[in-house]
Amino acid sequence: MKNKYLEIRIVKNRKELNDVLKIRETVFVKEQNCPWECEMDGLDDEAKHVIVKYKGKTIGCARVRLPGNRAKLERIALLKEYRGKGFGRELMDYLIRYCRRKKVGEIFLHSQLYAKDFYKKCGFRSRGKTFSEAGIEHIEMYYEGLN
Repeated sequence: MKNKYLEIRIVKNRKELNDVLKIRETVFVKEQNCPWECEMDGLDDEAKHVIVKYKGKTIGCARVRLPGNRAKLERIALLKEYRGKGFGRELMDYLIRYCRRKKVGEIFLHSQLYAKDFYKKCGFRSRGKTFSEAGIEHIEMYYEGLN
């Protein structure tokens, strides 16, 4: 990692998971008006959760699910005041390395349309048509650099 104050890793305990859930509530429910029922989709138990800390404070998160031989990156979020500082790219690099270690055949995600260019810079490519998820337009994207 480039920033010595940045820590990105798998959640270790219930307190950290609660911190991650607070980030998701702040970003998706409060900021983006996503219904709580959509955010809490019942899939957290089958996922690995990633926590992002800066100077000891939880500032972001993601979750990874491994359906079949694929990795689906979900709930990727940073608190607003930490966006645009390179932390999102560091998080994506961590997630890609994690998926490579799991030897998955494909890494994919559902990007909100406004974030598509960010994921493109991280090596992802769009496929299919746009669709609505929780009232927000998305596009499926997959990682090109896996093989």
